[in-house]
Amino acid sequence: MIDIHSHIIFGVDDGPKTIEESLSLIGEAYRQGVRYIVATSHRRKGMFETPEKVIMTNFLQLKAAVAEVYPEIRLCYGAELYYSKDILSKLEKKKVPTLNGSRYILLEFSMNTPWKEIQEAVNEVTLLGLTPVLAHIERYDALAFHAERVEELIDKGCYTQVNSNHVLKPALIGDRAKEFKKHTQYFLEQDLVHCVASDMHNLSSRPPFMREAYKLITEEFGEDKAKALLKKNPLMLLKNQAI
Repeated sequence: MIDIHSHIIFGVDDGPKTIEESLSLIGEAYRQGVRYIVATSHRRKGMFETPEKVIMTNFLQLKAAVAEVYPEIRLCYGAELYYSKDILSKLEKKKVPTLNGSRYILLEFSMNTPWKEIQEAVNEVTLLGLTPVLAHIERYDALAFHAERVEELIDKGCYTQVNSNHVLKPALIGDRAKEFKKHTQYFLEQDLVHCVASDMHNLSSRPPFMREAYKLITEEFGEDKAKALLKKNPLMLLKNQAI
């Protein structure tokens, strides 16, 4: 499987603090069957502002360690970009990375970002000759149960990603992610999802659920769909090809 959204680089955002934690997280992904992981550390003005040099240095250190411990895993470089004018400027100046050097970027919003702002963001990014992959679309209030809005964004050239933990079935009580899971189910049923990715941060509260997601999608929508969302489509993005 191929994971295009992860927080595995140590010491740069709200993901692992040490290289040992990074390796433990990657080890769990490996056991679940993941073989390509894109490291998409946060870039967000006022919240996650680790210098690019530091992120790259830690990534290269981690990549060398992974080559020793998990030689079958390929780490790729990327970023989760929180939409702002600052990020637009950095994209234009090529100061922040795309997904594996492709024309695709992983773009994030706040849960309450207005629909109009999401439309504007997509327009601005595409004007730069880049294609947004919208991170965890199930989180955004403006898109929840609005197939027509997601279709409009896809028509503009966007791709969509949902988190693997939100593919899981909602618990009857005490499930804080219940609404996100309902949204994810809706988007899957409407055939509006291009990729499932882990958005893993740690093993305690935000581990990967790629194996479970693959199994559930296979059971409900068939294995061809699971292969498309967790293998084929993500690989197309890494190869800079259209899905």
